[in-house]
Amino acid sequence: MKTKRRKRRAKATSTPAEIYSSDLLTPEEERELLNGFWECKSELVRVLVRTFPRLRAHRPPMEPWPMAQFIREHCDEEARRNPTVRKLHDRYVTFKHRLASANIRLAAHVAKRFRHHALSYADLLQEAVCGLMQAIDRFDVSHGTRLATYATWWIRQTLQIAVARQSHLVSLSPHHLQELGLLQQESEALAHGGKHLPSTQELAKRTGSSLEHLTHLQTATRTPVSLNAVLDDDSDFKLTEAMPDNNTNDARNNAERQEALRFLMESLRPREKRVLDLRFGLTGTGAHSLRQIGHLLRISKERVRQIQNRALEKLRASAERVGWEVSLLLDD
Repeated sequence: MKTKRRKRRAKATSTPAEIYSSDLLTPEEERELLNGFWECKSELVRVLVRTFPRLRAHRPPMEPWPMAQFIREHCDEEARRNPTVRKLHDRYVTFKHRLASANIRLAAHVAKRFRHHALSYADLLQEAVCGLMQAIDRFDVSHGTRLATYATWWIRQTLQIAVARQSHLVSLSPHHLQELGLLQQESEALAHGGKHLPSTQELAKRTGSSLEHLTHLQTATRTPVSLNAVLDDDSDFKLTEAMPDNNTNDARNNAERQEALRFLMESLRPREKRVLDLRFGLTGTGAHSLRQIGHLLRISKERVRQIQNRALEKLRASAERVGWEVSLLLDD
């Protein structure tokens, strides 16, 4: 009798390290844990609905994933103030963490397969554990498979989504990530076969994809280059120094345009120069309407139009002689 009491006391005072041990489970131990987890989950849902009548309208079907979502959403801190709910929730968490701890090595093993991507191994392991926890929530105890077999798919799926979202500047779907893996395998196969690295056309032919699709996919996954990157290891010449300065180009084009315009306007009479100057704001005084120019020069609006048209005809003729286009000099 005393021996049984000691065993019960030792079991009740188990440390968290013992509860969440990463030791592997035998099929019988795993099945026992899964059955206990399912019974605890079902009882927790029933107690929540019975204790809080407002949750009856949200009662989930007796299936693993809807029940897990129901518990996550409604078994909050306020609900856990009820002693019965708190006790069942603690058991629920204990079962779930024990199952996760027993399969943590599986999550780490699957995460290692994705180390060639941009994410760090710590981030990969965290995503793998999230996939494992989701698999535990979704697993149906009536299945004839082991939890590890079922969880492997969910862990891999979670890692693929994480890599697709974070490895590239452009967000990719898991399907696109699989296509990239296939392209890499085809490239390596051709390279190991003694041939040169395949072109995009060759890859499109071997994979059955369109050339346009592969081009877009390769462009989206191209490694970004810093503007401060050094172009040559033997010099300090940076990429930013090779880029054109748009402000400088605009200033040079404006200066050339003004110089060409002054040259062409030498063939105009003073009144014609004055009209074009006021009409187009050549000296920075702003553009004026025909009526405003007529008022300043004390002539009619129609007379201003005639002077303007005659001056523009002269400019076009002068521009044609030297091979210029007057439309590049004046915006009529």
